[in-house]
Amino acid sequence: MSGGVKAIRSLLANNASLTAVVPAARIMAGPLPQGTDAPALAITHVSAMPRIMVSAGSSQFFTARVQVTVLAPSYAVQRQVLKLVRDAVPRKPGTVNNVQVDAILPDVEGPDFTSDAGLYMGSHDFVVTYTE
Repeated sequence: MSGGVKAIRSLLANNASLTAVVPAARIMAGPLPQGTDAPALAITHVSAMPRIMVSAGSSQFFTARVQVTVLAPSYAVQRQVLKLVRDAVPRKPGTVNNVQVDAILPDVEGPDFTSDAGLYMGSHDFVVTYTE
Protein backbone atom coordinates (compact mmCIF):
# COMPACT_ATOMS: atom_id res chain seq x y z
CA MET A 1 0.00 0.00 0.00
CA SER A 2 1.41 3.40 -0.92
CA GLY A 3 2.19 5.92 1.79
CA GLY A 4 -0.52 8.24 0.47
CA VAL A 5 -3.22 5.56 0.64
CA LYS A 6 -2.00 4.44 4.06
CA ALA A 7 -2.19 8.00 5.46
CA ILE A 8 -5.62 8.81 3.98
CA ARG A 9 -7.13 5.50 5.12
CA SER A 10 -5.82 6.04 8.65
CA LEU A 11 -7.23 9.56 8.85
CA LEU A 12 -10.65 8.45 7.60
CA ALA A 13 -10.92 5.25 9.67
CA ASN A 14 -10.04 7.17 12.84
CA ASN A 15 -12.47 10.06 12.37
CA ALA A 16 -15.43 9.71 14.73
CA SER A 17 -17.85 11.81 12.66
CA LEU A 18 -17.15 9.75 9.54
CA THR A 19 -17.16 6.34 11.25
CA ALA A 20 -20.55 7.17 12.79
CA VAL A 21 -21.88 6.93 9.20
CA VAL A 22 -19.35 4.56 7.56
CA PRO A 23 -17.95 1.90 9.92
CA ALA A 24 -14.13 1.74 9.93
CA ALA A 25 -14.33 -1.87 8.68
CA ARG A 26 -15.89 -0.54 5.46
CA ILE A 27 -13.16 2.06 4.87
CA MET A 28 -10.76 0.03 2.75
CA ALA A 29 -7.49 0.47 0.91
CA GLY A 30 -8.01 -0.75 -2.64
CA PRO A 31 -11.19 -1.80 -4.43
CA LEU A 32 -14.23 -2.79 -2.39
CA PRO A 33 -14.97 -6.52 -2.39
CA GLN A 34 -18.12 -7.50 -4.24
CA GLY A 35 -21.11 -7.52 -1.91
CA THR A 36 -19.74 -4.86 0.47
CA ASP A 37 -22.62 -3.16 2.30
CA ALA A 38 -23.16 0.55 1.67
CA PRO A 39 -22.07 3.04 2.76
CA ALA A 40 -18.43 2.16 2.20
CA LEU A 41 -15.22 3.86 1.07
CA ALA A 42 -12.50 2.64 -1.29
CA ILE A 43 -9.16 4.45 -1.06
CA THR A 44 -7.04 3.90 -4.17
CA HIS A 45 -3.70 5.02 -5.55
CA VAL A 46 -4.08 7.00 -8.79
CA SER A 47 -0.52 8.16 -9.47
CA ALA A 48 2.74 9.12 -7.78
CA MET A 49 5.81 11.09 -8.72
CA PRO A 50 9.00 10.50 -6.75
CA ARG A 51 11.04 13.66 -6.23
CA ILE A 52 14.81 13.63 -6.15
CA MET A 53 16.29 14.92 -2.90
CA VAL A 54 20.07 15.36 -2.78
CA SER A 55 20.38 15.22 1.02
CA ALA A 56 17.69 12.61 1.77
CA GLY A 57 19.90 9.54 1.83
CA SER A 58 17.75 6.51 1.16
CA SER A 59 14.45 8.37 1.73
CA GLN A 60 12.24 9.37 -1.18
CA PHE A 61 9.82 12.28 -1.34
CA PHE A 62 6.60 11.57 -3.24
CA THR A 63 3.71 13.59 -4.60
CA ALA A 64 0.79 11.20 -4.99
CA ARG A 65 -2.82 11.42 -6.05
CA VAL A 66 -5.17 9.32 -3.93
CA GLN A 67 -8.85 8.83 -4.74
CA VAL A 68 -11.56 8.19 -2.16
CA THR A 69 -14.67 6.63 -3.73
CA VAL A 70 -17.96 6.51 -1.85
CA LEU A 71 -20.47 3.70 -2.30
CA ALA A 72 -23.81 4.81 -0.82
CA PRO A 73 -27.45 3.65 -0.68
CA SER A 74 -28.76 7.10 -1.76
CA TYR A 75 -27.55 10.30 -3.37
CA ALA A 76 -28.11 12.20 -0.11
CA VAL A 77 -25.87 9.77 1.79
CA GLN A 78 -23.25 9.95 -0.97
CA ARG A 79 -23.07 13.75 -0.66
CA GLN A 80 -23.06 13.57 3.17
CA VAL A 81 -20.17 11.08 3.19
CA LEU A 82 -18.14 13.09 0.66
CA LYS A 83 -18.43 16.14 2.94
CA LEU A 84 -17.37 14.05 5.95
CA VAL A 85 -14.39 12.76 3.96
CA ARG A 86 -13.29 16.32 3.08
CA ASP A 87 -13.69 17.41 6.71
CA ALA A 88 -11.70 14.40 8.02
CA VAL A 89 -8.53 15.21 6.09
CA PRO A 90 -6.52 18.03 7.71
CA ARG A 91 -4.31 20.32 5.65
CA LYS A 92 -1.29 20.13 7.94
CA PRO A 93 1.97 18.21 8.08
CA GLY A 94 2.73 15.42 10.53
CA THR A 95 3.19 11.70 10.96
CA VAL A 96 0.10 9.69 10.03
CA ASN A 97 0.23 5.91 10.57
CA ASN A 98 4.06 5.97 10.34
CA VAL A 99 3.99 8.04 7.13
CA GLN A 100 5.80 11.39 7.29
CA VAL A 101 3.23 13.63 5.57
CA ASP A 102 4.28 17.04 4.27
CA ALA A 103 0.77 17.99 3.09
CA ILE A 104 -2.58 16.56 2.05
CA LEU A 105 -4.52 18.90 -0.20
CA PRO A 106 -7.97 18.45 -1.72
CA ASP A 107 -8.04 18.02 -5.48
CA VAL A 108 -10.87 17.25 -7.90
CA GLU A 109 -14.26 15.87 -6.89
CA GLY A 110 -16.54 13.77 -9.02
CA PRO A 111 -18.10 12.50 -11.13
CA ASP A 112 -21.27 10.98 -9.68
CA PHE A 113 -22.41 7.51 -10.77
CA THR A 114 -25.39 5.28 -10.12
CA SER A 115 -25.56 1.53 -10.65
CA ASP A 116 -28.34 -0.80 -11.76
CA ALA A 117 -28.31 -2.11 -8.18
CA GLY A 118 -29.49 1.29 -6.90
CA LEU A 119 -26.13 2.29 -5.43
CA TYR A 120 -24.69 5.79 -5.67
CA MET A 121 -20.99 6.48 -6.13
CA GLY A 122 -18.88 9.59 -6.08
CA SER A 123 -15.23 10.37 -5.53
CA HIS A 124 -12.85 12.95 -4.18
CA ASP A 125 -9.13 13.09 -4.98
CA PHE A 126 -6.37 14.31 -2.69
CA VAL A 127 -2.76 15.23 -3.45
CA VAL A 128 -0.50 13.79 -0.76
CA THR A 129 3.14 14.75 -0.40
CA TYR A 130 5.12 12.45 1.89
CA THR A 131 8.50 10.93 2.60
CA GLU A 132 9.14 7.19 2.54
